[in-house]
Amino acid sequence: MKTVELRTVDGRCIARHVEMACSFRSRCLGLLRRTRIPDQQGLLLIPGGSIHTLGMRFSIDVVFLNRQMRVLQLVEYVPPWRVVMAPSGTARVLELAAGRIATTRLTTGTYLIVHSASADPSERPTIRQPALRVVPCKRTSLRFSLRLPIDRRCTGSVKAPCNVGVKPVRTLPPYLRALDFRARTRRNVET
Repeated sequence: MKTVELRTVDGRCIARHVEMACSFRSRCLGLLRRTRIPDQQGLLLIPGGSIHTLGMRFSIDVVFLNRQMRVLQLVEYVPPWRVVMAPSGTARVLELAAGRIATTRLTTGTYLIVHSASADPSERPTIRQPALRVVPCKRTSLRFSLRLPIDRRCTGSVKAPCNVGVKPVRTLPPYLRALDFRARTRRNVET
């Protein structure tokens, strides 16, 4: 797992070795295999939500964070065999050694910063990003057509009205054309 260091905006170190659990398996296992967690270590669950300490052998401090790494809620000394519900807006969960929240004077609303990341390539995150396909950009001309009706063209000056002396052509929908044709033929027959 990738290891990072978390600090507050004002520079206080929260934990020097925080492992990022990004895969389903690493989030499920979490801290279950450990007998204790050292003061400077932690586990960052991404994505995170409600947590449990079922099967754990020690107490932990839990920090619920949103996407911008802002502290939403702090829960201190969560004993084993407990469930802690996440507040709305939780995107990440930081699990620390018991008492670490009080030691670092962490408060709700504080922003956390990833201060340094490990340079070891074997500790890359477990989430695989899709490879981007680079397509070369080609410039093509823009094709469009501006068609004006033939009977609506302006030939005079700007102040003169268009189509002076031209009678506008009225078109009817197809279902009314038949009725109009019958009406015209009756008029011709009557005269």
